[in-house]
Amino acid sequence: MISATALLFVVAIAAVFGLTGCRDMSEADVVGRLSTHLEESTSYLATGVMEVESEGEIHTYVVEVGFAQPHYYRVTMKNEATGNEQVILKNDEGVFVLTPSLNKQFKFQSEWPLTSSQVYLYQSLLTDILNAETTVFEALDETYVFTIGADYHANGELVEQVMHFERKGLTPLLIEVRDAEGTPRLTMQFNSFEWNHEIGEDFFVADAIMELAQEVMGDGVVASVTNVEEALLYPTYVPEGASLVDKTTISTNEGERVIMTFAGDHEFTIIQESARVRDVFAPEIISGEPVMVNGTVAAITDNTLTWQRNGVEFFLVSNTLDRDQLVTVAASITGNYEK
Repeated sequence: MISATALLFVVAIAAVFGLTGCRDMSEADVVGRLSTHLEESTSYLATGVMEVESEGEIHTYVVEVGFAQPHYYRVTMKNEATGNEQVILKNDEGVFVLTPSLNKQFKFQSEWPLTSSQVYLYQSLLTDILNAETTVFEALDETYVFTIGADYHANGELVEQVMHFERKGLTPLLIEVRDAEGTPRLTMQFNSFEWNHEIGEDFFVADAIMELAQEVMGDGVVASVTNVEEALLYPTYVPEGASLVDKTTISTNEGERVIMTFAGDHEFTIIQESARVRDVFAPEIISGEPVMVNGTVAAITDNTLTWQRNGVEFFLVSNTLDRDQLVTVAASITGNYEK
C-alpha cells in the first residue's frame, strides 16, 4: 500500500507535469516548432477561403493549396462571384498560371513564391516571421498570434500581418493583412490543414490539371465579351496629373479591342479586348510574377500588368508607373464610368 506521503509526492509530480504540458510556449518555442513541422514533413494540403478588399468591393475565393518537397506548389483559386478558376503551379518546368476556362497558361521566368509574401502558403508565413524586424507575440486561449510587418511588393498599402496559429498542432487558422489604418484588406481563413497528405502523381502536372478542370466545367467555359465598348470599364483611380486623352475602338476576329491612352505627369495605356479561348494548350512565356488583382491572378512585370475578368482581357502598360501604381490603377478598373 502506498503511504500518504508517497501519494502526495506522486500527485505533486503529476501536477507539475500537467502544468508543464499545458503551459504557454514562448515565441522561440513556437517558431522552432513551425520550422520543424516543415522540415520533417513531405507534403501538406490546405483548404480555405480568401477575401481581397479593393475599392470597397470584396472578392472571395475558395482556395486549395498543395505542396510537396522540395519545391512543388499548386494553388487553386475559384472566384465565388464569377466561378472563374485559376491555378498557380510550380513544378520542375517552371512557374505557371493556368486559366482552364480559356485553355490558357502563362509561364513565368520567376522565383515565385520567394519573391514576396503569399498569404496562403505555410512557407511564406514562416519566412515572414523569421525575417520580421519587429514581432508582437501573444498566447491566446485558442491560438498563438504573431503581428509583424507586411512585405507585399505589389501593394504598398499593406503594412501589417496578423497570423493566428492553432495552439495544439500549430497549423495556420486565420491570416489578416492590414493597411495603415488597421483595416484588414486581405484575409485567409484556413478550413483544413493536413501534413504529409498523400498527393497523386499528376497533381503538379499542368496538362492533367487543365484536362480535369475542363471536364468539371463542361459548358461552363467563360464566354468572351464581343462588344467590349458596351462593357467598357474605366479606372476610378488615376494618378494626379494624368488624364484620359484618347479612346480608340478596333474590331478584331474575336470581337473588339478598346485602347485608352492617359497622358500628363504619368503616362499609361489600358487595353481591353474580348478574351480568346485558346485552341491549343501552349504556354505564353513572360518575365514577371503572379499577383492578385480584382478577383483574378494577373501577370506583372516592371512595366506591364495582364489579367482576365468576366470574358474580357486587360492589358496595362506604362513606362512611368511603378509596380505599386500599376496594381493600384488595375484594381480600380471596376466602374462603367469615367472619372
